[in-house]
Amino acid sequence: MEEEGEEDKYRATEGGGSEGSIINHGIRRSGGHVGGCEGDHVSLEEIKLPTRGGRWCGQGSGLNVYYTETDTLVLTLHAAATTQGEYFDNPLRFKIKYKFLRRERAVVRYGRGSGTKYRGEPVRNSECSRVFQGCRARQCRLQSPNFPGLYPRNVTCYYLVKALPAPSPNLVPVITLSQGNDRLVHVGRQGHGGRVSPEARLRQGDECRAPEDYMLVYDGGSMKSPLLSKMCGTATIPNITSSGPEMLVVFETATSGMMNHLPNLVAGFELQAHILFRKMSSNLVPNSLCSQVIKSFGGNSGTVLSPVFSMPANTTCSYEFQGRRGEIVWLYFTKYYRVNRKQVLMSYMPCRNRLAIYNRGSISNSEIEDTKPVAEFCDEQLPPICIRSRQKGTVSKPCTAKESYLSSGSSMAVTQQFTDASTLLPLKYAIHYEFVMVTQTGREPGSDCDKVFTSTKESRGHFSSPKNVFLFGRGGKSSLSCKYTFQTKPGEAVRLKITNVGFRGNMCKTVHNAQSNLYECIARLPGSAVLEVWEEPWQHTRLPLGCMCDAGVAPATFLSQTRLVQLRLAIKDMSWAQDFNDFFFDAEYEFVKMKECVGERILNGSTGAITIESNAESGECNGFPWKIMAREHSHLYLNIPGYHASSQRCSTDNRVVVYGSHTARPIKSVCPENNAINSIDVFSSGWNTVLDYTEPLQDCLIIRYLARSPAKYTMTWLEVRREPRPSALESLKSSDARGHHTSAATCPHLCPKLDACINPELWCDGEKHCPSGADEQRTACLYFTVPWLYLALGGIAIIVILVIFTSVLVSVRVYQRGKVKRKKKKEAQRLMTREVILPLNFHKETIY
Repeated sequence: MEEEGEEDKYRATEGGGSEGSIINHGIRRSGGHVGGCEGDHVSLEEIKLPTRGGRWCGQGSGLNVYYTETDTLVLTLHAAATTQGEYFDNPLRFKIKYKFLRRERAVVRYGRGSGTKYRGEPVRNSECSRVFQGCRARQCRLQSPNFPGLYPRNVTCYYLVKALPAPSPNLVPVITLSQGNDRLVHVGRQGHGGRVSPEARLRQGDECRAPEDYMLVYDGGSMKSPLLSKMCGTATIPNITSSGPEMLVVFETATSGMMNHLPNLVAGFELQAHILFRKMSSNLVPNSLCSQVIKSFGGNSGTVLSPVFSMPANTTCSYEFQGRRGEIVWLYFTKYYRVNRKQVLMSYMPCRNRLAIYNRGSISNSEIEDTKPVAEFCDEQLPPICIRSRQKGTVSKPCTAKESYLSSGSSMAVTQQFTDASTLLPLKYAIHYEFVMVTQTGREPGSDCDKVFTSTKESRGHFSSPKNVFLFGRGGKSSLSCKYTFQTKPGEAVRLKITNVGFRGNMCKTVHNAQSNLYECIARLPGSAVLEVWEEPWQHTRLPLGCMCDAGVAPATFLSQTRLVQLRLAIKDMSWAQDFNDFFFDAEYEFVKMKECVGERILNGSTGAITIESNAESGECNGFPWKIMAREHSHLYLNIPGYHASSQRCSTDNRVVVYGSHTARPIKSVCPENNAINSIDVFSSGWNTVLDYTEPLQDCLIIRYLARSPAKYTMTWLEVRREPRPSALESLKSSDARGHHTSAATCPHLCPKLDACINPELWCDGEKHCPSGADEQRTACLYFTVPWLYLALGGIAIIVILVIFTSVLVSVRVYQRGKVKRKKKKEAQRLMTREVILPLNFHKETIY
């Protein structure tokens, strides 16, 4: 011993035994009371390592185990100067156990078998620094010196983790540190008790104060890189991820400390290091860690996620969404998760981790700072979250206006400040964005998607279905109707070409009707969509050109030279998951010059004939229809020589298609034949419907000729009316006892075969109009051609003459009879013979 103090050194070697113990029953100390480690203390040094100079002092308890990194350890007990009488009051006591272990038995430090741990490559002339590479294929473990035992005092260890280059240029390697076992992290102050306390936690920042032991994690390969975390304590460590291919961990221990370690914890730490790859964002702002500018030409929609790497304290991530002209930005959060702090720092800050949403702004020009946000959230306040939009396998309602944000212009910005580092207080969010085209060129005011095209603006062009999500199910609507109108000038025609049709999950099929030469939509069910093409030869008269509801017939071309052509997209009963990606079409239009069809195409009157002819001169006008108009309360009857279009006796490809005034589909398709022994009768639509006489509609027939080969046909038409039928009560009153009607029909010009009345001027005009020729029968015509009034008057005159003549004859007859009687009387008086005076019944035979 020396006069100023005492120092005992103990060295154990393996040759002296694999284990043992050193016991000191008491060392007399001199001098006064020594505080800290300036008095009695213990130092541990490994002679193959640089001298550290650290020390332990105070009263130790618990399980204090020290595992050497080398094969030699020097333990030094330093006793301060003592004075007489203090030996029994404050003795220096210690008990040391030691044991020699083979490397293969140190499985906690080195692992076992296939689970061998890679502890990095030691740095020359350093106490504990190491370099790690290849951590994607190896199990890299960052361990405190002398792990899993007490780590030495007064040391600074540097752990540099480096990733190899990524296999793809658009990938960036990042490093992740983590530890899910809270018993493998114990840095800093020693706890009390026999187990980990529920209140034990990992502290960070200013909570780890000198002379505290702590770890520093840098986002880079040097201490000039951004500091991700300063931490100490006991708890699990969440993923701490770098933004690049390097990460530096610095472990600093205080010069002195107490041996007071919990028996169920290791001393120090063990961290797992992994190499991951993150995709490099093309929207990243230059020289920025996480700020992005998202433009609509890069995609109509997407999701911005919180950075996968850890964010240093007092940093800000900004996201600017820039749409094109006519677009607005639709934003909503599908996730926003923030870990609550268990303690609030003493320093007051009015808004920590601030989230702000701006209606417009520019990150590059820093205009966001001068703009008032439309929404702001601080501390524990969370933005509205539309969580149902990310539930897979379910069809949910669209996000409402209260759950989302719409920009008034074409841009919007979101900023997220990280007042607290996100290493131990993770902040995870997901922002769904969508650029919505709400302005369409040529859209009619007051409509959602209607457009009008004329040749005065552009003679040709392209148009398609709307891409405004708010017009579809996912935007909140269940039905949609868009009309695209094409107006022509005289001598013009419209050619429409449907190049692409996509109706996903549509319960409808498009078929071609060869008789009418039209595409028709069959089996329209709820949730289906159709694309209808109409033409309007005359005002308030529409004719179908075709209907499509699937992609099987695309591309399809329609040509019309009428005054107006209209294409209509109709969708009904959309689900909440459907949008413009489920229902869409693309089309082209062109206004072409074409010969103007001359001649009367609108006909009316009591009767008439239409001659249709297909030849080279009339080729362009063959498809232009005829329209026959009936007068009020009248209907039309059309007779076409030929057969039904599906008849096997049909010998031509030409067709006559007849439409009614109240039907969209053809009411008859006829195969015309000049020499046919048969003919087809067609009545207008109102003939078989109940007419509303309060608002009478003019009945008509529209005729379209489909010319496929040269021919000439003639068809006739009649204006007809129904025979007035008496009511049931009138019928009962007008019936005799046997039930027979006693009144005659009220229609004097009846075609019996049609059961229809024709106009009086057609009766007995020398031309047969009724199919049976009833209007030209002799008996009927004689009755209607004789002047019955004059005949009646003549009859009366004849009767009077006959009466007078009869009276004269009777008078003459009476006079002659009286003259004869008088003559006989005179003769009787003159003769006065026996024969005369005899009785009248007397005979000559009786005389004699």
